[in-house]
Amino acid sequence: MKLKKKNVIVRCAADLFLPLAAVFGCYVVFHGNTSPGGGFQGGVLVASAILLVYLGHGAGQVKGSFSEKLLHSSETIAEIMYVLIALLGVFTGLNFCFNFVLFGKQLETSVLMNDAVGYHVMAGITCLLIMMLSTLDRGEGKEENQREEGDPEC
Repeated sequence: MKLKKKNVIVRCAADLFLPLAAVFGCYVVFHGNTSPGGGFQGGVLVASAILLVYLGHGAGQVKGSFSEKLLHSSETIAEIMYVLIALLGVFTGLNFCFNFVLFGKQLETSVLMNDAVGYHVMAGITCLLIMMLSTLDRGEGKEENQREEGDPEC
């Protein structure tokens, strides 16, 4: 079964919106402690950018661009970072997950915990998306991602 290759308009639109989706997701993560949103919502927004790569270039490009093993390992590091920051409250004689100021008035622990949650969710959802998209890859041929001679570049 030969599938149609991706349309140049879809590829160019995906390439255009990919950095916008990633930057907006990072913005939501980094400003989540002071505005609506936060680590979970921003992490899902960044991970959804993977779908733009899939729509524009196919499942083969997604699997080639993102390492599922590296994402899963770094997801574990984000979990450890969250727990260690939460334990700082216990070590200072306060409660677990207590939000206190580190280094003067510049950095609260909630900011770091929010960032850890954002990265954890982004890595986890990205791993799930790669696994789901790899099931769609079974019927997809390699000819889908190849360009023809007259095919314009974005």
